[in-house]
Amino acid sequence: MKPYELLLIITPDHDENEAEALTDQVKGIIESGGTLLKIDPWGKKRLAYPIRKRSEGYYVLYIFESAPSFVASLNQSLRVIETILRYMIVEYEDDINKLKTEIADAAEKSASETTQPTSDAEESTSNDDDDKAPESADAEDATENDNDAENEETTASA
Repeated sequence: MKPYELLLIITPDHDENEAEALTDQVKGIIESGGTLLKIDPWGKKRLAYPIRKRSEGYYVLYIFESAPSFVASLNQSLRVIETILRYMIVEYEDDINKLKTEIADAAEKSASETTQPTSDAEESTSNDDDDKAPESADAEDATENDNDAENEETTASA
């Protein structure tokens, strides 16, 4: 399987929900014949030159792995969708292993953030004030114990 990247330019006539629906549709097409690694929506940007009398487009970048034969069927599928102004599929030239490790690290980080509930953070801030009082009481007790021990030593030596 080879790594590829696909850049779509979608017509800006639709709202973001329709652009996301088309993004999901293309995601499904890619996942049917390959492994989708990353979707990077760039948002609405100005085109370098007008395409079909439009000066803006909604850009989306896909990075995926698939067999070279799948790219031809993906081309055919994208050509049929009318809301796509332009698209380009090229081989991914950067280090694919580096990208995979970045994706794995990001997934691991987000998983660790979801396991820590936010209510614990709130409790820890409210307990900070409570914790200070017992610590000072513990310190006073330790000081009293030290004084008691010194008193016992002086009485024992006397």
